[in-house]
Amino acid sequence: MNLLAIDTSSRVAAIGLEVGGDRRLLFQSADGPARRHGRDLLPAIRSLLDSAGIRARDLDAVAVGLGPGSYTGLRIGLTAARALAYAAGAEIIGLDSLEVWARAATEMATRLHVVADAQRGDVYAGEWERAGPGSPLRRVFGSRLESLADWSARVREGGLVVGPALESPAIRKSIPEGPTILEFGLDEAQARAASLLELAREARREGRRDDLWSIEPNYLRRSAAEDQQDARAVDTTALPAAAIERIASHDPEG
Repeated sequence: MNLLAIDTSSRVAAIGLEVGGDRRLLFQSADGPARRHGRDLLPAIRSLLDSAGIRARDLDAVAVGLGPGSYTGLRIGLTAARALAYAAGAEIIGLDSLEVWARAATEMATRLHVVADAQRGDVYAGEWERAGPGSPLRRVFGSRLESLADWSARVREGGLVVGPALESPAIRKSIPEGPTILEFGLDEAQARAASLLELAREARREGRRDDLWSIEPNYLRRSAAEDQQDARAVDTTALPAAAIERIASHDPEG
């Protein structure tokens, strides 16, 4: 099976590719906002496919992180995943982006708090636990929106804290002394790429698939812009159609 997995829910995108059991991991680091994914994601995927000697049409399944996370990043990642799955006639599988972070953390942790910055004094949070070190993860609750104050009070009981929100000084400052903060460092996106592939394989074994035309990001709430304006006339963050067509057709001149 040829499986591509993408997550663009945070500032650093993670991409994993498995070709006939051979796993390849790629990550994109970005110094700027998540909208850079619109420029860099498709060329990075093309490079990874080239390194494996396959084309987009050879993919059997495409997995994509649905969030919660960056609104712009999620739109870009899902647009790319849909286009590639459509071009290849491949399955599409949506994944919880916070669970990807949980799977990427150390197997020694028995309680995991995953947090992403939801802005406006809120966080996206998920919680997982293990019966013991090395045991399978069990979901306590999946991704949800809650106030930073409520989340901080809950994690006071202890555990391991991980997630993209740790880049926020305000959120780091709100973490009480009880829990431990996990710093991924340079291995962050590679660990997430491996987790993406693991979760995607698990979903396929369980028979979980998504519909190409109805799959949507897990925003959990409307953006600030949507609260001010019900519809935007132009979405300037959308991936250019020509770029999608080039990677889908593997046009070397594109």
